[in-house]
This record gives sequence, structure tokens and C-alpha cells, in this order.
Amino acid sequence: MDESQYRRRRNVLKALSSLGIVSIAGCIRSDPATDDSGSMADSFAFWEMSDSWQGHMNRYEAETGVSIQHTNMGYEEVINTLQTRLLSGTGAPALSLIEYASLKQVADTGGLRDLSDWIEEAGLREKYPSWIWEVVSTDEKIYEIPYDIGPANLFYRKDVWDEHGLNDDIETWDQLIEEGKKLPDDVALLSLPGAAIDLYWRMLYRQLGGMEFDEEGRIAFDNEKALRVIRLLDRLGEAGLTNSTANWSQQWFAGFKNGSITGYCTGAWFTSTLRTSLSETAGSWRMMRLPAFETGGPRASNRGGSGLVISKQVSEAKAKRAFHFANNTVADADELVNLYESQGNFGAYEPAWERPVFGQPNEFFGGQKLGELWMEQATNIPPYRYTIDSPAFMDVLNPELRTVVNGDKDPQSALENVVTTVSSRTGREVA
Repeated sequence: MDESQYRRRRNVLKALSSLGIVSIAGCIRSDPATDDSGSMADSFAFWEMSDSWQGHMNRYEAETGVSIQHTNMGYEEVINTLQTRLLSGTGAPALSLIEYASLKQVADTGGLRDLSDWIEEAGLREKYPSWIWEVVSTDEKIYEIPYDIGPANLFYRKDVWDEHGLNDDIETWDQLIEEGKKLPDDVALLSLPGAAIDLYWRMLYRQLGGMEFDEEGRIAFDNEKALRVIRLLDRLGEAGLTNSTANWSQQWFAGFKNGSITGYCTGAWFTSTLRTSLSETAGSWRMMRLPAFETGGPRASNRGGSGLVISKQVSEAKAKRAFHFANNTVADADELVNLYESQGNFGAYEPAWERPVFGQPNEFFGGQKLGELWMEQATNIPPYRYTIDSPAFMDVLNPELRTVVNGDKDPQSALENVVTTVSSRTGREVA
């Protein structure tokens, strides 16, 4: 069945549903946890921090008659306000969208509902990349339903690279650095914003299979993999190949637009940013897997991604309704096809990847088949373990990395300082 047939089927079901001719079960699944529709509330509150949810909500409200009290906030505002409401025991929404990296902090409030049984009963465990369950779980309890993931790639301006004779048939970081030296002094190979340099490190450390903390909660970044990433960032800085302009600033976007910044390593969701903010550069961009640290080395990692959590303080009826909405959105192939087409984001639900749209060329990227590249990467992304102290670790790591890349501190000393400081502040032992 091709994409147009899928769409026609859904449109017919919607039309019949609106006339009362067919049950909404044609589009909306009955979940084991919520199969008694009378036990579900007819409204619930939902907080989120992206631009991709209005279509999901409109569809669900139209097909069920449910009212969603929707609030859009900034990333930090969602986390901070949600934590406050969960700790106070009142005022939290039934459903919230949060980034995977923030889950441990929010779960530490004790205010999230354990979704393990509902996820098992809905048969979701086998329909997502296996690594994701480590990310959305704490103490063997699943608190988050996966929505999207961010397979990490190098996005680059091929037209600028071609102008200066760079070869983009690249496998390793060594090759990329040598090609980058062909650029003039006023053109940067990569954006390496100071505020996000710790996230760059995490992405590359994960590429090598590193973990911040081990299963016992001990510090697990005092190793050669962590040092190897710092040394790479140092090499990029010493070679004059990076630009430290603040990400999301006007100057940052201007650099991508005029070609003075030619590349950025980040998650799949960045395609939406480029299409929305730099539409005039359509056709000039390409994407490749992250370069390997050595020939034949791993090239898959992840940066970003988010999922849905349900507050423990809301009624059972609202919790069931929130899960019903979540299951019929983040685990619905039609919805994730729409997400991919409208936003460029890559849903975590594997059955959606079977749809034809994920094999179609993307003209913004010169006809590259982005979906195929992400599907290949997604199942090879190494697992990763966040803790409630991950933000504290990043706070310590960031300034140390800046002094290495933009100053004269050596990588070994920087890593030693990070290990010592994080251990002191968190009370965690070094593995």
C-alpha cells in the first residue's frame, strides 16, 4: 500500500466517523489499559515544548470529541514548572512532553506514573529500538513513552565545500579535518557553540559506546574514550576549523546562510530548523553519518529526542485518557509520517519506518533519502544512561571543554578536573 492509499483510508475513516457511520476504532486503537472507554476522562491537560503537536491534537480531538487543554512552553520552563508542580502534589498536567535527558530529574520528584504495565499490555516494547528503554526508565520502571529520536549526523553546505574543493566522501574525523583545512580562514568547517560544547562531547562519547555513569551509579567517564573525544575537539579548535558563535542566535543562522559556517553535528530534528529558518538555502545542504574515529569504527549516535510522561497526581480517568492519546499518537504510523513530512522529525516507533515516505528523496538535501539513512543508524545507536546528576556533570564539563578548545588547557588535565569535581559535588565514586 503506497502513501496515498494510507492517506485515503484515514480520510475516509475520519469522514465516516464524523457522520456517526463507523466506530472511531478504525483510527483510534483500544488499548489494553484503557479498553473501557467509560473509564477515560473527556478532557486532560497537556504541556509540551515543540512546534509539532498541534496536528496530533487536532486529529485526536476531532476523532474522539476529547478536549485537550494545551500549553506550549520553553524547554527549561516545562522542566522547572513540572518539577515544582509534581513536588507540590498539585497543578501538574496529566501529560507532558520532555526531553529524554531530563527524565531522571523529573522522575526523581516521585511524581511520575510508572507506565511499565500499560506499555507491556499495549505491546510497545518490541516496536522501538531496544536501546531506548534504558533512556526512558529509572530503577526498572518505565516513566516515558518514546516520541522522536535524533540520529546524529553532520549537516553541511555542499555548495560551499564544492566551491573550495572539499571532498565529501569522508569516513573518519582525520579525513574531515584534512578536507576542512582547504577552507579559507574566514570560513569555518563546523559550528561548535560554547554553550553546547558539552552536548557535542556527549554525542561523540556515545558514538564510541561510552557511558557517563555505570549501573551502580559510579562515574564512568574517567577513561580513554572520554579523553579521545576531548582530544578531537581540541584538534578541531587548534586547526582553526570551528566557529563558537552562540547557537540559535541571529549571527549563527546568518553564518549558515552566507556560508561562513559550513557544518554542524546534531540530531535528525535539525532538518526542521534548516527548512524553517533557512528555506532560501534549499538544495545546498547534504547530510552524512558522523565520521568515525578510525576506519571501520562506529558512526551512529543520538542527540536529542523526547517522550511523554504522565503525572501520578491526576485521576485514573485522566491518566488513562492521556495514555490513550499518547499511544494513538507516538505509536501511530500515520501520525509519525505526518511528523516526518511536516517537521522533518524522526519518530521512534519502528513500524512507521515501513511507510514509503521514508524512502523518498528530500529535495532540500539535494535528493538524499534521509529516512533511509536514519533507519540504518537508529538500530545501531549505543544505549546511554542518564542520572539525576547528569546536568551537574554537564555544568562541570562545559567550561573545561571551552578552556581546551578555545584556550591552552590540555585534554588530560581537563578530564581529571571534571572527574574530581563531579565526584566531590555529587558524592559519587569513580568506577
